Amino acid sequence: MLALSASTLPVGRDVIVAVVARYEEMLATLPHDLHGECAKQIARRISVGSGSETIYHSDGGHFAWTEEARPLDMQLSHLEGLRALFATPLQIGPHTFDTNIHFGVDRNEGVDAPTRVNSALASANEALANGRAIELFEAHRLVEAPWELSLHARIDEGLRNGDIWLAFQPQYDIGSGRICGAEALIRWNHPTRGPIAPNAFILQAERAGRIDALTYWVLENAITAALAINAKGERLQMSVNLSAQMVDKPDLVRNFSDIVSRRKIDPGLITIEVTETASLGNRAAAFHNLSQLRKMGFLLSIDDFGTGEASLAYLADLPSDEIKIDRRFVARIIESDRDRAIVASTIQLAHALGQTVVAEGIEDASTLALLRDLGCDHAQGYYLGKPEAFAGFERHYDASRMARLRGV
Repeated sequence: MLALSASTLPVGRDVIVAVVARYEEMLATLPHDLHGECAKQIARRISVGSGSETIYHSDGGHFAWTEEARPLDMQLSHLEGLRALFATPLQIGPHTFDTNIHFGVDRNEGVDAPTRVNSALASANEALANGRAIELFEAHRLVEAPWELSLHARIDEGLRNGDIWLAFQPQYDIGSGRICGAEALIRWNHPTRGPIAPNAFILQAERAGRIDALTYWVLENAITAALAINAKGERLQMSVNLSAQMVDKPDLVRNFSDIVSRRKIDPGLITIEVTETASLGNRAAAFHNLSQLRKMGFLLSIDDFGTGEASLAYLADLPSDEIKIDRRFVARIIESDRDRAIVASTIQLAHALGQTVVAEGIEDASTLALLRDLGCDHAQGYYLGKPEAFAGFERHYDASRMARLRGV
């Protein structure tokens, strides 16, 4: 890779890096005198498929070369064909290996060679980590790279100075009309970038290894809010989101237990919302952790039910207490017979399994009325209340409670 980085890249060439999955394990299986043969066989297949006479190699199963910059669809099709060459196992001496290969592509001409090689290398690693065949490093990522690479420090700074804060969105009991819960939602107002979409910086935080710190910060501040509201006399459930990146971690249960013990709060006041845990490598460990949290008293909620992995398999495997019907179904129940039937059936199934049902994304009175008719338990959405800082949420809660006590 150093040799390729030091070369002059011709105009009109793509830089491509291939990474071989479990390459280190393959080498560990082989005697040392066959390591070179393993690399040569992989490079030979790449050379045949790519037409490139020179293949660069580095430790960790990375192989690099340059190719003519074809139109993107042709290049992607070409790499898929190259990937097919590795469907046949490698035969290294007496050893046979199945081979799974992933590609990173950099097409950013006009950038120096080391940057292009590193960009393709990063893309190949990302393709491997995400289980994708090909990852393209696009020009806009070069602009964003300094931000993403310094995200660790920026998040810490945001937590210190208040740029990162917690919003609370009310959840209403549809039958009684009272605020029965709230979802704690992290927000970031950056001084120069302005509001940053939660999905964007949470994904970056997961990549940067900062999602644990953010999650525990959210839990601490959500507990502070829950204690303040519940001191007023009526029970309010506080919901926090748990990243799929954390669900299978060995220290998860201990950390949650330590926090609620130190803060002296009943775990039953905290609902943990989980989604996409089925996509984890260690699903058994994830479900074990969630079961242990529920035994401690936490309530478990299946978030975004009906999308992605959050489906019937969750209801079968996860010892949950609540499901949240995704907004994409709720938003269309007035005009769509199919979506209305899906929501109605989901509510009936959840109730048959002893689950509470929360409908997300309620935007108008007619949707709320129909959900009431369908037997939905709780409601959340902009029509009922937008996410806001705790002071605003508390005023909202107090006004609602006083109006209800006065019978208004």
